[in-house]
Amino acid sequence: MRCSNCNSCNTRVGWVGLVASVLIGAFTIFMGVLSNSKALMAVSLCLGIDIATALTVIFGLKISSKPVDLEHPYGHGKIESVAVGGISVLLILSAVLLFLSSVKSIYHGEEGPQQIITLVVAFVIALATEIKYRYAICVGRHFNSPAIISHAEHARIDVISALAVVIAVIGARSGLHFIDPLIAIFEVGHIVIASMKMLKSSIKSLMDVSISDEKISSIKNIVSAVNGVRDINYLRARQIGRHIWIDLSVFIDPDITIFEGKNISENVKNYLTNKLESIGNVQVHFLSNRT
Repeated sequence: MRCSNCNSCNTRVGWVGLVASVLIGAFTIFMGVLSNSKALMAVSLCLGIDIATALTVIFGLKISSKPVDLEHPYGHGKIESVAVGGISVLLILSAVLLFLSSVKSIYHGEEGPQQIITLVVAFVIALATEIKYRYAICVGRHFNSPAIISHAEHARIDVISALAVVIAVIGARSGLHFIDPLIAIFEVGHIVIASMKMLKSSIKSLMDVSISDEKISSIKNIVSAVNGVRDINYLRARQIGRHIWIDLSVFIDPDITIFEGKNISENVKNYLTNKLESIGNVQVHFLSNRT
């Protein structure tokens, strides 16, 4: 159930993520350089990707919200999936660079961060990023937006990365300087796993994957409850970006007029759009059935 502020959150979530990522990222880069922490620099690298995802959300949602036209009869929803795929590739490339840098640090025996202030910084970054995550994931789930959800999921990775810095500092203060770059390598694993998950979701969306059996069943129940619908001939539904597009055919009484049949089709469409969220378009056809 959406609250009254959901629509306003949807329009500003990209800008909130952008501003938050820039501020947190700038602070993290400064402290990472100051403390010579590979793990903290890894967090700043991830926050740099957050900035890219926020920009993708801003411009991706602006394009995907455009109405259908002659050149795009199924809307512009796939732009979000394309954007998510691009984000995933950027994350994987960033992870490779971070991995190489961390291996080099271990090989040369570079000293890790030992300042107490680095611990405080890590906790502050984790708290700020967790707040950003909760805000973005709430909006993304309510509006079924893959771009916003991917932005939120990457923020959650940043929280884990920031907390891992604490372990790196404790290790460095104990003389175990290799722990800091080792933590950075561990973070690479998180980045790659999350990136592959987002990339897989993006590819599935671009290939017009069918929606879940649970949603199909829900659609059938709603259609069957419409007065005048005898049975469902066929039902096809696919995910396009954040929206679900439905194409279905229903059987109606053969003794009623075409005008009444059109009214039943319109009622089916209205029932679906009113009872389900994230509906992009509904096409309803009707056939007579004497059984």
